[in-house]
Amino acid sequence: MKKRIFTGTFFTCICVILVCIILISGFLYRYYSNEYTKSLHTSLDYLHHMVEEHGTEHLSTLASNQQLCLVSPDGSVVVASEGVSPMPQLTKKVQSLGEGVHSEHLSISKKQTGVGVLLEDESVLCIFGVQHTFVSLLAHMYGYILVILGVAVLLSLLLARKISQKILEPVYNLDLSAPDKSKVYPELAHFVDKINEQNQEIQRQLADNDARHEQQDRMRREFTANVSHELKTPLTSISGYAEIIRDGLVQPQDIPRFAGRIYDESKRMINLVGDIIKLSQLDENEITVKMERINLYACCEAVITNLQPQAKKKNVTFTLQGDRAEITGAEVIIDEIVYNICDNAVKYNRDGGTVLVTVRQCIDGVELTVKDTGIGIAKDDIDHIFDRFYRADKSHSKEIGGTGLGLSIVKHGAMFHNASVSVESEVGVGTTIRILF
Repeated sequence: MKKRIFTGTFFTCICVILVCIILISGFLYRYYSNEYTKSLHTSLDYLHHMVEEHGTEHLSTLASNQQLCLVSPDGSVVVASEGVSPMPQLTKKVQSLGEGVHSEHLSISKKQTGVGVLLEDESVLCIFGVQHTFVSLLAHMYGYILVILGVAVLLSLLLARKISQKILEPVYNLDLSAPDKSKVYPELAHFVDKINEQNQEIQRQLADNDARHEQQDRMRREFTANVSHELKTPLTSISGYAEIIRDGLVQPQDIPRFAGRIYDESKRMINLVGDIIKLSQLDENEITVKMERINLYACCEAVITNLQPQAKKKNVTFTLQGDRAEITGAEVIIDEIVYNICDNAVKYNRDGGTVLVTVRQCIDGVELTVKDTGIGIAKDDIDHIFDRFYRADKSHSKEIGGTGLGLSIVKHGAMFHNASVSVESEVGVGTTIRILF
């Protein structure tokens, strides 16, 4: 910016100086040309009076000193100085007007000016003079012009530098952290307002980032504590059962039962670790999947088939309805989303309850709805059910089982597909979960 201001100011100064030199030279040349013409008029007046007093006899004597010419009424030259030829245009002008002035260029550097007057006998008396043209004048003055231009260039450089520094000084001194409109040009007031808005937005973003980081730290600490707790319980059980078997305190017929407990707790740990890995991959977007067209209705059919054994244990009936709509997504993640929602619908359902799964093609996309007739969720718990290890029904969590990460995986899987999740629930009536892909 400084360079552009400096360059613009410098060349403006040079152009103004050049124009001024040309204009001043033109005015001076015009002034001295007029003065020269006046001097010719003065000389002509002198000759005119002399002719009136003494006649034209003495003109031949003056012709050697003055460039003059006497033309008779018929156009013939009566008296003429050496090298002078009458100007027909001047003669005609004098004959018609009584007097006149006319100029002709002899060359690019010289021009001839003549003035004439009509005598009593209708003869035309003219006097001539030769002077330099404007181009010739500039050529003769080029040395002085170069000196003037040199001085002008130096002054223009200094002036342009000073002006550019002066113009940019308020900008350089502008405090970007807290700009003050009163200390800058009015034209920059809008720019200062924008800076203030940006500063406020940055402060808001920094505050939001701090709050987000604090929340993430809190969630990380809670997650670590929850993982430790969830892993400690099955590890304690496994250790206890294994210690009893090692010490021979178990009857031979009870060994299968204890081994079954160890297997169940181990399976629970494996499921927990698997869910933690899935959740971590979704969190960091590190999961490598292939995006393809998926028939959501067929996916729900496969999940319901897999959950039929658990549903039969609780006498829960599945119903699938809707459209055979397709979505674009990662099949492994979509299966996980549908499985976790339907699995919860069975786990938290009442004995003999129902689960209605609906796939519907709508204007905004494809909607998956899972509606159960289970125990429902309290209003205070709905905002937290997607948190990790959060259980709405804490009193029956051990009986129901699970890792407490299912709905958290659903939430992150939906975010991975830019889908929205909504929950409606009423305690003792049931829960409805909708996902719009």
